[in-house]
Amino acid sequence: MGREDYARYAKSWSPPDYTVDDNGKVVGGYMPEGTNNWGRWGDDDQRGTQNLIGPDQRIRAASLVQSGKVFSLALPIDADGPRFHTRPAPLHWFLMAGSDQVVGSPYSAADPDFQWNDDMFQMPLQGSTQWDAFSHVIYRDTMYNGFWAGNVTAFGGASVLGIENHRESFVGRALLLDLPRSEGRDPLAPATVIDSAMLDRCVEHQASTVEAGDIALIRTGYMALWDPSFTPDQQEEYFGGSPGFGVDALNWCDRNDVSAVAADTIGVEVLVPEDPEDRKHPVHCGALVDRGLPLGEFWALDELAADCADDGRYEFMLVAPPLNIPGAVGSPLNPIAIK
Repeated sequence: MGREDYARYAKSWSPPDYTVDDNGKVVGGYMPEGTNNWGRWGDDDQRGTQNLIGPDQRIRAASLVQSGKVFSLALPIDADGPRFHTRPAPLHWFLMAGSDQVVGSPYSAADPDFQWNDDMFQMPLQGSTQWDAFSHVIYRDTMYNGFWAGNVTAFGGASVLGIENHRESFVGRALLLDLPRSEGRDPLAPATVIDSAMLDRCVEHQASTVEAGDIALIRTGYMALWDPSFTPDQQEEYFGGSPGFGVDALNWCDRNDVSAVAADTIGVEVLVPEDPEDRKHPVHCGALVDRGLPLGEFWALDELAADCADDGRYEFMLVAPPLNIPGAVGSPLNPIAIK
C-alpha cells in the first residue's frame, strides 16, 4: 500500500502563499488566533508544556509516594489490543529460540553448551499505549511553534519536534480524573463531550487539587467496550463513538497549567464533531499545534482508578517517558504510576 492509497493524497498542487525561513519555520502562514504557547519558552522550543515540569515539580511528585504501590498503565502490545484498522497488528518473531537449540541447532560448534533466545518486534509506533509527538499533527502546513510540515520527510523522519525531545519528559505529579465515578455512569456514554465543568465536578467529587505542571489522566471507561473480534466496520463505529475532550476542555488545561493529557481512548478528544466544528480534530490541533500540549492515548487506567477510589488518593508520581526514537512522531511506552 503506497502513501497515495493510505492517506488523503492530492494529485493537484499549487505553490503555498507563505515562505520558510532558515530555521525551518513558516513565515506568512498559519498563526493561532486564540490561546497558544508559541514563543512562550523561546522561538526554538520543542517541548511545549512539559517545560512546566522542573526539579521542584519532580521533587513534589516524589513526596507523594507513600505505599510504594506500582501500577503499569500500558496495554499489552499484541494483536488483541485496540487499534485503528489502518494500523497493522504488532508482529513478534524469534531469530533464535530454545526449541531450535534442543533439537541440535547450536549457534556455535566451538561452544555448543552456550545457547540463547533472541527476538524482534515490529509495530506502528502509535498502535498501543502511546504519546503523540508534536510533529504528529499538522494544521495548514504548520506544526507547534511555527515549524514547517516539510521538516518531516518519509525517509528522514521529523528533523524537528520528534518524540526524542521528550526522552526525559513526563516524570512528575499526575492526577487521575475518574469521570465515570463522578458522573455516575461507567463507562461514559458514546460521544460524551468532556468540558471544563465536567472536569471541575470530578476534581470536587474526588476532593482533589490541580497543581501547575500536573499530568492529567482522563478515565472514560470506554476501553471496556473494545472487542478484539471487531470487524473493520465495527472498529470504526467503536472509535468514532469515543467520548472525549471537547474544545472547552482545553480551556481547563490552560487555566490549571496542565502539562500533558492522557486518556483511555483512541484520541483523547471526542470524535463526533462538535457543532460548530471550526476545523478537523480541533482538540488535536488546539493541543499539539497551538499549545504544545502532549496527548497520550490508549492508557489502561481501570486498575489504578479502583485503587484511587479505595484510598481516596488520586494524585501520585508518574514516570512515563517515550522511547528515544529520533525523528519519530509518536512512541509506545509503559507508563508507571507510583503511590
